[in-house]
Amino acid sequence: MVTLVLTTGCASTTDRLAGPVISKFTIDPPVATPGGVARITFEFRSAEGGLREAMLWAKPVRRTWRESVLQESVNRAIATLGAASQGVVAAAGRHQEQYAPEQRGTTILYELRVTDRAGRTSNPLTVTLDVHM
Repeated sequence: MVTLVLTTGCASTTDRLAGPVISKFTIDPPVATPGGVARITFEFRSAEGGLREAMLWAKPVRRTWRESVLQESVNRAIATLGAASQGVVAAAGRHQEQYAPEQRGTTILYELRVTDRAGRTSNPLTVTLDVHM
């Protein structure tokens, strides 16, 4: 018995069905300080019609997920890219002005996802920053 499998797709078709792909997500410096500068970068590809927005969430230790104060800066950077299907997003923002005293010496987990203009959501990426006060 011989089985013949025909494929007409390619990697770009698979990517288009799956959504945009993000990689190399960093926040520098790798520490969160009250009011401190944060440089956020990541690469993206397979964004149909370009990127529409980012969802950047933060989860301090023993707390719940919340929208990061850095999300707005990332979305401003995305807005300058137009219909680019691939590229690098580079944004700068500031961490929140105050942290609870019990956050000293802990970490904050950040999760990034993006949505392209076709409404498809990317893979999630995370980074962890130490809290310094």
